[in-house]
Amino acid sequence: MLGRQLRLLREAAGISPVVASRHVGSPSKVSRIESGKSRVKESDLHVLMDLYSVTGRAQRQALLEYVSRLNSPQWWHSDRAVLVGSFCSYLLLESMAQTIRTYEVRFIPGLLQTPAYAAALIGRRYDDEREIRRRVDIRQQRQRTILQGNVRRLWALVDHAALEETFAGRKVMREQIEFLIEAAQRPSVVLQVVPSGAGGRRGIATSFSILRQRIEKLADVIYIEHIGDPLFFDTPAQSDPYRTAMEELSLDAGKPEDTLKHLHEALNRL
Repeated sequence: MLGRQLRLLREAAGISPVVASRHVGSPSKVSRIESGKSRVKESDLHVLMDLYSVTGRAQRQALLEYVSRLNSPQWWHSDRAVLVGSFCSYLLLESMAQTIRTYEVRFIPGLLQTPAYAAALIGRRYDDEREIRRRVDIRQQRQRTILQGNVRRLWALVDHAALEETFAGRKVMREQIEFLIEAAQRPSVVLQVVPSGAGGRRGIATSFSILRQRIEKLADVIYIEHIGDPLFFDTPAQSDPYRTAMEELSLDAGKPEDTLKHLHEALNRL
């Protein structure tokens, strides 16, 4: 994705890969960077941004942050035994997103799950207690990264059916809804409650997230988690249908200002 953005900037400046490579020392270096086969040094990025007339402060900072993150160890590197490689890529994109919009069918969205709720849910798929605990820890670290301000806005659509589920037990569900009430009052979090079955009526049968990146020309990234390898869509043609689906679900959902009322009602029912 970084290479694609640098290619777009180079083409907009009307500069060939060969000419650009002369400024960073190797005849094929820019082609390797743009195809994702070679890492980008921060010094080379400064040279390329100057060459491509990238003068906007926010855009330069976003590109520099991508390069810094790509070239640095991340907190999840020690957990690669339980994470597929593409999910590690998603974690990097998630931690650098400007906004995240997420919808999960029948369950509380992963980024807003309490440890007990996450353990009960993950335990439906895995038997090993150590693996369950590690996956819960990973989910909690993701949550801390998002809620502590790395992402400007988390916009979550909560399926009303998820508020009625008691597979984790009533105590766990009370704790979970109380956490949603606290999260809904954060300025960086928007919560909407979607009527049960709204996704099905819209033909939306899967959970998905939309990540808007800080780099201006990149398309939104669509992430769909599967039991196997997760899926990414990162071109406009692929992402547009999911963006439309998210907008439709948002229109079906209750207004954000009514969310606390829905959550307190669900809590009272428990």
